[in-house]
Amino acid sequence: MVNPLSSNPPFLTNQSTPFILWCYTGGGHFFEEILEQIKKVNHESISIIFVFSSAGALVANRYGFFWNLVHSNMRKENLHFIFENNVAQYNIKNMLQKADFSYSIISNDPTFSVAIVLANSEAKCIVACPLTANTAAKLALGITDSLISNLLSSGLKSGKKIGILPTDATFKTVATRLPIRQNKFVSSDHINASVCKFNALKELSNKMIQFQPQFCVGCQVCVKKYPGVFSYGDEIEVNVREVDSKNIQNLSFELTFLQTPSEIYPFIKQFFQ
Repeated sequence: MVNPLSSNPPFLTNQSTPFILWCYTGGGHFFEEILEQIKKVNHESISIIFVFSSAGALVANRYGFFWNLVHSNMRKENLHFIFENNVAQYNIKNMLQKADFSYSIISNDPTFSVAIVLANSEAKCIVACPLTANTAAKLALGITDSLISNLLSSGLKSGKKIGILPTDATFKTVATRLPIRQNKFVSSDHINASVCKFNALKELSNKMIQFQPQFCVGCQVCVKKYPGVFSYGDEIEVNVREVDSKNIQNLSFELTFLQTPSEIYPFIKQFFQ
């Protein structure tokens, strides 16, 4: 079910059970672990209103976030998804509709009024997991020029308890896993683009197959069918910049710094005793 967003969003008006706000920005670090924490919270019958940045929705989709949810035994009545700029058109909307999940799309909201409404709602707490270095830098510098930076900043002003799981929290390198990617270019003589039912594989005029990540839902069919061409979960090491790590340390004076995904559920659960 899709609801148009306004100054009085119907999904908030009709919310009959205690809920939390879950901000999701464009990071893939700890993807599987965060998904397990979401399932754990959901099985406790705690309602979650997800707020996705545009990058967050596309990155999560490519890792298989929505694919996993619609193919799980999640309590869908306790979940609502908010997207901005119609990013849900990239297969996300179709998957949620077919599985009868509730979602809303924000468009043309230059004053970020929805963020203000959410921050002042009856949410028990707010979590930002994962929180990218970009959004962390905005918060540390007081910049509120996006939906989620506005929501988190306004949440602090309204006295909400906020927990963050940053992607860049140390002064070291971090190991992270990559989403589905194309490792080499091959022609349609060797692979069939129609193996992807979501149009993430496109045959070009020269018969070469091109991967279109914005349409990928992380189902991994292409990886299983053509393991030499596509892969999922390749591990790489990323160097964390000192400025990004310092931003997180500065934010820890205002927000609850969650160091591992396993701390997400206990942080949320304390507000439902």
